[in-house]
Amino acid sequence: MGEGRAGPVRPSPRVFTIPASAPFLPVLAEALLGGALVPGFAPLGDPLALASATIYLPTRRAGRLFAEELRRRMGGTTLLPKIVPVGDVDEDALIFSEESAGPPKAVAPTTRRLALASLVGKWRAALRDGDGRSVVAAGPGAGLALADALAGLIDEMGAQQVPWSRLDDLVPGEHDRYWDMALDFLKIAREVWPSLRGEEVDAAVRRDRLIDAEAARLAALGDAAPPVIAAGSTGSMPATARLLDAVARLPRGALVLPGLDRHMAEADWRSLTQEPSPAPSHPQYGLARLLGGMHVRRAEVAALAEAAAHRRDALLSEALLPAEATPGWASLAERLPEATRAAALAEVTLIEADDAREEALAIALVLREALEQESRTAALITPDRDLARRVAAELLRFGIAIDDSAGEPLSESGAGRLARLIADAAAERLAPLPLAALLRHAASRLGLDRTALGRAIDALELTVLRGPRPAPGAEGLAAAVAGFRPADWHRDDPRRGVTEDQRERAADLARRIGEALAPLAGLGPGLHAFADLVAAHRAAVAAVLAGEGDAPTEIAPDEIALATAFDELAAGAPLAPAMSLADFAAALPHLLADTPVRPPLDAGARLRIYGPLEARLVDVDRVVLASLVEDVWPAMMRPDPWLSRPMRAALGLDVPERRIGLAAHDFAQACGAPELVLSYPRKLGGAPTVPSRFLQRLAAVSGREAWNAARSRGERWRRVAGAVDVEPAKERIRRPAPTPPAALRPTRLSVTEIETFLRDPYAIYARHVLGLRPLDPLDAPPGAGERGTAIHEALGEFAKAFPEALPADAASRLAGFGRVAFAPLAAFPAEHALWWARFEKLIPLYLAWERGRRAGLDRVIAETGGHLLIEGTRGPFRLNAYADRIEQRKGGGLAILDFKTGAVPTAKQTRANYSPQLPLEAAIAARGGFAGVPGEEAVELVYVKLGTAELKQISAVDKDATALGLAEDALERVTTLVRAFENPAQPYVALRRTQFRGRSGPYDHLARVREWSVGEEEAE
Repeated sequence: MGEGRAGPVRPSPRVFTIPASAPFLPVLAEALLGGALVPGFAPLGDPLALASATIYLPTRRAGRLFAEELRRRMGGTTLLPKIVPVGDVDEDALIFSEESAGPPKAVAPTTRRLALASLVGKWRAALRDGDGRSVVAAGPGAGLALADALAGLIDEMGAQQVPWSRLDDLVPGEHDRYWDMALDFLKIAREVWPSLRGEEVDAAVRRDRLIDAEAARLAALGDAAPPVIAAGSTGSMPATARLLDAVARLPRGALVLPGLDRHMAEADWRSLTQEPSPAPSHPQYGLARLLGGMHVRRAEVAALAEAAAHRRDALLSEALLPAEATPGWASLAERLPEATRAAALAEVTLIEADDAREEALAIALVLREALEQESRTAALITPDRDLARRVAAELLRFGIAIDDSAGEPLSESGAGRLARLIADAAAERLAPLPLAALLRHAASRLGLDRTALGRAIDALELTVLRGPRPAPGAEGLAAAVAGFRPADWHRDDPRRGVTEDQRERAADLARRIGEALAPLAGLGPGLHAFADLVAAHRAAVAAVLAGEGDAPTEIAPDEIALATAFDELAAGAPLAPAMSLADFAAALPHLLADTPVRPPLDAGARLRIYGPLEARLVDVDRVVLASLVEDVWPAMMRPDPWLSRPMRAALGLDVPERRIGLAAHDFAQACGAPELVLSYPRKLGGAPTVPSRFLQRLAAVSGREAWNAARSRGERWRRVAGAVDVEPAKERIRRPAPTPPAALRPTRLSVTEIETFLRDPYAIYARHVLGLRPLDPLDAPPGAGERGTAIHEALGEFAKAFPEALPADAASRLAGFGRVAFAPLAAFPAEHALWWARFEKLIPLYLAWERGRRAGLDRVIAETGGHLLIEGTRGPFRLNAYADRIEQRKGGGLAILDFKTGAVPTAKQTRANYSPQLPLEAAIAARGGFAGVPGEEAVELVYVKLGTAELKQISAVDKDATALGLAEDALERVTTLVRAFENPAQPYVALRRTQFRGRSGPYDHLARVREWSVGEEEAE
């Protein structure tokens, strides 16, 4: 068996294969126990003999499953063989025999990552702008990404035994300027990195040395070697291939390959590795290269099991042929008749979902159905973690918790998110948004029990976190709480009702926040040693997690993972770059993302989610292969940031298409399941997708009728998924019209609220009957309201100070009042600077207007309050007003003015009672309702538009009306309105006047306006 090599004669290797359509581990166990693998070794009836064997498998998961299979077949007490994870593309360091002296310790991945990130950062900093610094991505995330790519290149060159000295053979100037810059850096890195890691070696190098040492040890044993079997590996790494070769040549050794294609024509098989045009993207490329290196012909590989009767293996072999061999599809009917292809697809379902949401729900239903039959198993295999999370969430709708072997990144776990929020809050100096998110995190305690903390958070939010931002840092937060006075707020503002107990709770929480985050926030601006950042961050996390009277509980897996991550970051800190606190917070998600948090293994789980690597050698009854679109499966070929494609070829590194070949092999292996479901979304993120090349090739060879049958089976699942979310027909929601008892209805309103009463009675109900007050958003910057308030205050105080004649220095005096009014906005420098500059432009315009007005006036009454009692059927109703300005004219009569910094109502709107504020103030003034204002009729109602380019005076009375007539008409309508709503049957209808629907109010969400208004518009 095998072709001889030049030199000493080597034993012929024993090589087997298990078809993709056969369950790999059960077949392997049967062959091992029955003596088919190793001559004279059949330990089925001997529970002690099995312990003498050694089995090499590609992953630890495969090792656990194989051990379970052996226990099941042996029954009773059995000594298992030594099962060793050889490691393949992404496997961890290996564990070999105690006799091996072992290479030096491997450098920790986190330490290497930090050290390389520091090296990359120094290189970029050393570049001058003219030398290309602008083309090298900046920022913590970009630096870590470049460091990860550099680490991958180091591992790749080590695994493929490419000496770093070959970099000297690359000729500068033959490439783009960036690649020459990158090449210069790589030459520096090859010298600096060994000195940084010291006596430690890269993990990939250590792994390869372990593998080579094991291969040499096995070869030296000769005839004394115990039974040794290597199974399931494709030998994608050269060191692994050497170990597989050594195992296969042992007298009692055997190599079992996964899914060797025995259907491909010999010429096509040879072309896979034939220079100068090999086919690295083919699923069999790795096996062809392995057998070629071992000098084993494909025909010499024996099958341990027959392929499944459906002959899907043969169909996949045709579908995945190299591009040069696809012209042979013209004679496909001769090799695979249509009936054979239809049989191969009889248990295949194709789901062509509209989008990721529909795909996830359909897959969840497919998996759920598998549970209907006892002991039936199913698995979702996908490289798309977003889809995996969606499917898990959809299954929870049915009360099913699926076992997700990949877990979740530490950065997205509860503990990881808490750590990120702490760093963000400290970096942003306790800005309200990140601080509120931190406080509301389920794990936050700050020395309190959760109930007490919740009350304190509510108090702190209400007092200082909502509305304009307090001064930065713990001192600013504490000062804002200490300076909070409920009396400073408007009587209708929720903050007006803050109690002393709430203030004390807020002050206590502000103190606790400052103490907990002091280690991190106290570092201040500038760069800090990475070790100091990690230590301070860890202390802050511990302080936030500490609760009052918390009973000792089992530590959660994510908290254990976070503690381990802190240990690893601290260990690598001496080689890490110095960072600012902001950069550390930005880097933290990247630093934690590579650490998985996996749930405890559920050996009895019948539904699982696997990645393509984790799914190798796993056997289930129903397999769902999902996200079969280009750039997902296979993954997008991302360019190497350090070496161009020609540079990689010159060095002798694998081409990027090799990864496509590995993805294709995973796809072909998974397609051997008894029941197969293929799924992809037509759109992702709103953009059309391209079905995976594997799927397109399979469709091309399957035949239209058989493929349409698979598609129709998938349509059934799409229909079921659509039916899941269909709600039974129900009556469309109607416009709310509550009718509270008369005793709960308001007996006083302001004139500004009358407009709301006319437009939207429901808003009055929500505000005065339910007692609901809208809260400011968190960290709300000052807006037009604050600007208008400041201007009104400045003009009002100026008019109060000079009610009759203007002073000679009116401009400076008005500016002085303005500085006082605008002072609260100083905490927002950008807004303050802009609005103050506009106010300064307004001063001369206002004074010119003021001098023109004063010529016909006796005096001005500014910012004055008044009221009027309206007699209702159930008692008096108080109508309150607060006038911006009332003028006593020399010839008699009053002028009532309202300053506007925003939109100004038209005279037509005022006459139609859409904006009745000025007419109602005139009615109150006529009846002596304003303090210090004689009861006279108003002869002028004026809106004054305050702008920076002009100050415009707009009459609220059109030519067909009078101020007195408007006042009396408005008062009559309000009286009618008040008396109507004294009736308990009168509803507070939402948006009573439809012409105002375009406006949005603070209670629209409570009235569910968007739901019922659409229905009414359709009806209209």
